[in-house]
Amino acid sequence: MVDTYLLACNACGRCCNSAPTLSLRELFRHRHRFVGALTIRRVPKRRIGERWRAGGREHALDADDVAASEALAGRLFHRTGGAGNEWIALTLQGYDYPSLGRCAALADDGRCSVHADKPSICGAVPLDPMLPDRLQSRVLAARRDDAGWLGANCIVEAASARSSVESSFPIPLVTAGQVEDRAALDVHRDALVFEGAVWRDAVFASLTDGGQDVRHALSRLAPGGYLTVSIVPVLLAVASVSAHCRALCLTFIDAQLALIGVNIEAALARRHADDRPATRELRGFAQALERARHALVAMPAPAAGLRDDAPRIDAWLADRLDLDTLAA
Repeated sequence: MVDTYLLACNACGRCCNSAPTLSLRELFRHRHRFVGALTIRRVPKRRIGERWRAGGREHALDADDVAASEALAGRLFHRTGGAGNEWIALTLQGYDYPSLGRCAALADDGRCSVHADKPSICGAVPLDPMLPDRLQSRVLAARRDDAGWLGANCIVEAASARSSVESSFPIPLVTAGQVEDRAALDVHRDALVFEGAVWRDAVFASLTDGGQDVRHALSRLAPGGYLTVSIVPVLLAVASVSAHCRALCLTFIDAQLALIGVNIEAALARRHADDRPATRELRGFAQALERARHALVAMPAPAAGLRDDAPRIDAWLADRLDLDTLAA
């Protein structure tokens, strides 16, 4: 199997075909551009001997592949505790009309309008932070086969790099199976870990304690399947951290309500029947945000000093400090 790949990006925008995954910090930063939603995904449990088709060939996962997958899952995901002892991933996703087929930050010239401040996932692509480093060469092989990437010719094998991209300067991604620069992967993963204490642990606990209906819905998710729901449970968890966090949540809600209104108005002007399900969901998001706003305004101010980590969370969500500084 080919295990050395380079990136020859030509800024075609083909990989920017949908709204990105974001941390809550990034979503607060880009609150006027991306409608935020909570995604609940059942992570497939990797098994020794599992067949993975990539690069036109099938490859079997070995014990080291499975061990690396489990180790990363232990950092990033939550274990269901059910009979299958599987993992649930809680992430925040930009939500937009699928019919648009493009990221809301993609400019008319095909370039990113928030490039200097882009979400961490955008810096990691075409690598996948949710999979271990040792599987990234297979991620790249699979992306090359994906219909959405056909014609981009940006993921190139080392052997063909010189002949196929003479006019560009390919950036090494994976060499002999080893990720060349892990920084972008680490930034995305570290943000997920930090935001475990900010909202992910609390939201997962509320899901598992949410009664039989919630547990049944989670159990019905197929491996790799997901649910997209309102971001309100995240905001309610964060608002309880501190008065500053509550203020940030209220500011976010106001921006989201305005953005949802603009997006729905544009969809109605397009008059595409395919947009109707997304319009219904966005209206549901808006109603949930309105209720959350009333609840947050009525909520007593969180007592100062209630949480030792509140100052760090305040600084993180307000974009004042990076993870390296917070960890110092």
